[in-house]
Formats: sequence, structure tokens, C-alpha cells
Amino acid sequence: MPSIDLRTRNRGDAVELDVDAFRAGHLAAALEARAGQAGTAASVAGLAPLTLEVDGQPITFDVGSDGRLRVQSATGDALVVRTDRAGFSDLMQDVVSTVWLTVSGRGTVTKGTVAQFLSWEPVLRCLLDARPVYRPGSIAFTDRSGAPMDPRQSFRVDEDPQVLGHFLAQTGYLHLRQVFTADEMAAVSADLDTAMAAAHREDGSSWWARTTDDQWYPARILAFNENSAALRDLLRDERYLSIGQITDDEMETADPQHGDIAAGLLKKVGVVEGISDLDWHKDCTPGNHSRTCCSLVVGISVTGAGPDNGQIGVVPGSHRANIDPNLHGRLDLPNLDLPTTTGDITVHCTCTIHRSCPPVSAERRVVYAGFRLAPRPGDRVVHTEAQTRQDRVSTNDHVRRWQRKNTPV
Repeated sequence: MPSIDLRTRNRGDAVELDVDAFRAGHLAAALEARAGQAGTAASVAGLAPLTLEVDGQPITFDVGSDGRLRVQSATGDALVVRTDRAGFSDLMQDVVSTVWLTVSGRGTVTKGTVAQFLSWEPVLRCLLDARPVYRPGSIAFTDRSGAPMDPRQSFRVDEDPQVLGHFLAQTGYLHLRQVFTADEMAAVSADLDTAMAAAHREDGSSWWARTTDDQWYPARILAFNENSAALRDLLRDERYLSIGQITDDEMETADPQHGDIAAGLLKKVGVVEGISDLDWHKDCTPGNHSRTCCSLVVGISVTGAGPDNGQIGVVPGSHRANIDPNLHGRLDLPNLDLPTTTGDITVHCTCTIHRSCPPVSAERRVVYAGFRLAPRPGDRVVHTEAQTRQDRVSTNDHVRRWQRKNTPV
């Protein structure tokens, strides 16, 4: 069985760094091992030298005359990002990405542009996490015998798990046909109606959007599993649980009776404000790829979806690509739309580039749930319901800020 576990760090291992000590220790070792590789990637991308001002203390990443990446205690004049010690620590340890450092307001670009800063993301991850920067033509799709494989395929959930797992590992997605019945989806849809009717904009458990007729509505109900007995039954069903068993990785999902493990979405036509549809992105874009990827996001098609009502799109193979977030959806890899019928399931890895298309003629309903990789040795996981709720509200606020700033990801 294949594996999709790309983790290299432990959950809970991040510490606050001393800039000088980090530069003399871990950063010096990383440069010794990967300065050439990272320098080549920075040169090919034409990156301007990056200066991080950490509580006023400058540290500059640039490419030396020998083509190798170097780090200096100097102030650059092309791209300068101001942050504090905590922000620097989180960026260096992949707790946050360049995207999330700026979106969350913890990093401010004082010279240059946000897009220039984001373009440093793959080079930093190459240097600090040993992830080679993507090169065009480096990803191919092969079947289990090693022959070329068409990434445009769909399956039934009861097919050979090794076939399903291999396709997922190669492409980063699955389209599973007719997993659930129309009656089962109708019951979930009725529960979603009830949950939306009870939601209000300040409840911390729903995301809202505004349509062209100036109507706000709950576009996403968080912890929808707690509000839907019909959905809880499906999340305990072997048809669903088998998805977490198609790779050689130990996957886990919580008891659907309690906890925020599934979201119910209503995608209406004509949304002009709020969180409804996102363009090309990775779910690990905010950071922590090295601690969480690849977990699986499972979309249950409560209604079918096509080009007119909000189908999703994926970039097969992109979960294997360490790329500039400005380039999401613009690689030399196919962009595939995934039309579904009622009861179909889509699965994508958390670091597969995907998008949600806005409906243009009819609404779409979908439930998102999933499986995450079980803790690895050394992980420290602190979980309380209060913290989960706070994280939920914080993420909601950050995504709103991301949308307002129109960050190019």
C-alpha cells in the first residue's frame, strides 16, 4: 500500500527562537546542507533579497556570487518584512507560512510587495525543511506497473483499495461515484436547512456571505455533524470509513457525535462578500505542512455539482510540488474540473492545489469532513473543546482578512 505521509516535524515542537543562536546553529547547518539547492531556486525565480526585521534586528537572505544562498546580518533595500521574535520563530519553523504571516497581521512588508515575499516560501521550505523546489516536468503519473497513467479517472468506493490508494498517492485526489443514495443526501440536506435557520452571524460556528440582492446567509455551518443525525450515520458507515484505509498510513477521525469534524456548505449564486468560494489554493497554505500533510479532505456531494453550480477543480500531482503560492493553478500540470452527481464523494490531500468555482445558475450543497494522519512519535497534542472553538473563530477572522486583502494565492 502506498503512503501519503510527508511529515518531517512534530506537532508541538516549535519554540521561540533567539535570532543569533538560530542563525549560528540550525540555520548554519541548513545552509551547509542546502545552500546550493536553495540558491539555485532563488536565482531561477529571480527573487529579490529578503530582509526580515525581527524586533528591529535585520537578517537578510540572498544569493552570493557563487550561486549559493547566504544569510547576513544586514538590512536590504529591495524587500523588507517587519515582524517580531514570535513571528520569526513561527516562520522559520513552518508554524506559519509567508502568506499567513502577512494575512494574520504579524508580518508587514515595508519595502517591496507581498507577492515578492510569498515567492520566498518554497525557497525557505527548501532550506529549512529539505523540500526541493518544484521544477517543471519533474512530476509524472504512473500506474502500479510503472506505465504512464491518465490522471483523469473516477472510481467506485468498493474497488480494490490498492488501486484507489495508488491513484491518490500519484494525483492527490479521488472522485468516488455514487457512494451515498439520493434519499440519504435528502436527509442531510433537510438537516442543513434546520442548522442554517438556527445560525446567527455572531455565533462563532458559522461563516456568512452576502449575495447581489444584499442578503446575508450562513454559507458554512461548522460542526454540522452535531446538528445532523443523518450525517452522523454516514460518517460511521463503512462506505465512508473505508476511505481512510486505502493507504499504508494510520488515519483517524473523531466520533461524529461531538466535535467539529464536518462542515455543511451552501453555495449560492451571486455571492459578492464573505467566505464562499476560494480560487486555487492548498489547505496547508497557512503553514504546518511539515506537521500535518497529507491529511484527507472528503467532500460529500449533497447535491450534484457541475460548471454551472460550483464544482471543484484540482491540479493532479500538485501535492508533490513545493511551489510559489503566487503560482497556484498555473503549473505545467493539468487543471481538472470534477463534476459530481448527488451522493458522489471527492477526496483531496491537504496539499493538493484545488479551487471552488462560484455557482452561476444554481446553488450547491456539500459537506466537508475528512481524515487526518494519526500522531507520530514525538507529537505533543493539547486539545480542549474551548481551544477548538477559539481556533475556529480565529481561523474565520483570518480568512476574512485574507479575502479583504485579496492576497494572490
